[in-house]
Amino acid sequence: MRRIAITFILMLCALAIFAQGSTEKATVAEEAKEFSDIRIGYIVKWLGNTFWQTYEAGARAAAEELGVKLDVFDVDDETDFQGQYETAMNVVNQGYDAIVAASITNTNLIPAIAAANKAGIPWIVVSEDQDQSVLDMYDATVTCRCRLSFYDEGYIAGQYVVETIGEGDVAIIEGLAGTSATNDRVAGFKDAIAGTGINLASSLPGDWDRQKAYEVASGMLQANPNLKAIYALNDTMALGVVPAAEQAGRDIVIIGDDGTKEAFESIRDGKMSATIDGVAYQIAYYSVYAAVKAVVEGVDTLPDYDLTPGLITIENCEEALAVAPEPVSEMYEINKNIYTIEGLE
Repeated sequence: MRRIAITFILMLCALAIFAQGSTEKATVAEEAKEFSDIRIGYIVKWLGNTFWQTYEAGARAAAEELGVKLDVFDVDDETDFQGQYETAMNVVNQGYDAIVAASITNTNLIPAIAAANKAGIPWIVVSEDQDQSVLDMYDATVTCRCRLSFYDEGYIAGQYVVETIGEGDVAIIEGLAGTSATNDRVAGFKDAIAGTGINLASSLPGDWDRQKAYEVASGMLQANPNLKAIYALNDTMALGVVPAAEQAGRDIVIIGDDGTKEAFESIRDGKMSATIDGVAYQIAYYSVYAAVKAVVEGVDTLPDYDLTPGLITIENCEEALAVAPEPVSEMYEINKNIYTIEGLE
């Protein structure tokens, strides 16, 4: 009788262990299902620019790896800040679990950020930083900023000019006026050349547009026969400078910014001299991890991440071309993912 009782107790224990194991498996299965149901809305500027295509590639790679759903949204050009705001509000109203956004200006999406806050939707900032005073005005907050320093990009460009030409007149073709991408890159460049033999002879807007940059560069070259270098604040504009210099018969140093494949090809072909690699693929990839981390861990804030930009010249453009749209291996050593998700390491 005692043996039967012991056997019965052992059977109950086995059933309990089996039931516990089954429950654990069910819980894991439920969590996995919930994880796969996460929807991320990813807002960029204009996908006609290959730089933003690189963002899309990095974001989609991370979404596929994590098994989450990702929808990418853009507008018709990089100056359509009202259209981007309307797009962002639609994304908020569609009930995405998290939103990642590269705003055109540092204020145009802040009302949408406030709406996302009210809906409990995490908002990850990439590219353009947000104006804190306007965030405060709308009582809006962001979950985190996953981006690089535009100032550092400009500083690296300035250092490259100093090291390459030593002294002489240079010019800047700016992006859209009033954006932190424009202001900070210009500030970084100016600080890098301060106290050197480099003289900033001209700094005019090109509005991120290739044709306008071509026209501005043509005027600069005609007005200043001693101009030795032009720093265009994105690759699209730098590629517009190239034919302007060719038509003027001028051999000048042309530096772009963003790190696009077309710029790498231009460097390889001896037309552009360098570009600042904005590590767009890494930023986009890590920002999706940040969005998912915020959702699955239920946190309101995450650490900000300022990634380090790189420099692409004739020395490493072949590697850059071979691995594009991903950055060169050096940048993976410098910039690692800080948004690891518990249970996925």
